[in-house]
Amino acid sequence: MTNQLLKALCLPAVTCAVFTAIPAHAAIFTATYTDTVAAPTFSPLVDNVTAGDTAVITYQLDNGGTSLLNQTWTASNIVSVTFNFGNGAHVTTFNPNGGNGLTNSIGSFVTNASGTLTAVPFDWIDISNVNVVSTNSTQTPNVWGVFGDNPVYTTNNFAKLVSLTNVSGNIVAANWTIQPAQTQTTPEPGTVLGLLAVGSLGVLARKRQ
Repeated sequence: MTNQLLKALCLPAVTCAVFTAIPAHAAIFTATYTDTVAAPTFSPLVDNVTAGDTAVITYQLDNGGTSLLNQTWTASNIVSVTFNFGNGAHVTTFNPNGGNGLTNSIGSFVTNASGTLTAVPFDWIDISNVNVVSTNSTQTPNVWGVFGDNPVYTTNNFAKLVSLTNVSGNIVAANWTIQPAQTQTTPEPGTVLGLLAVGSLGVLARKRQ
């Protein structure tokens, strides 16, 4: 058997065996809702936010799956939830599952066979022992919620808050977008070993030429 034939028959087969042995990884998905900050009616706005600012609510979700198709993400699948007001002027990220969970957790994010959202939560609220991962606020975040009503976020024990102009829309699936988050680029040890094996076979084949 010639070296060329050896390479043609053996190396592709080994390569396929190695790469098919690499396990699939669960993916984190982001669900995003965008609205506008409403003018305050009974309490002042939180720091660094004014009426008319853009408001973006983003969930990171992980249910162990790798696809958008026919999926359900419950409250237990929350990796984080971020409230971003004024394009970064006031940003707070929570991780309720790193604390004591949500106070209310009715509904889920659900997609169909095409990966389109068909349902979103209609009562996800945390008002007890919220777990703040990060914030650029000088105030203390203490309540957040997505339930079709205002306010959606408060600080300093309800003293300051944020309401949205189209808040009833945050429980309507068509107003949300969902997509994969940025995937990790660092291969696992098994993947590295597989790549090294392929590389070694390539070197061996070249030496035999």
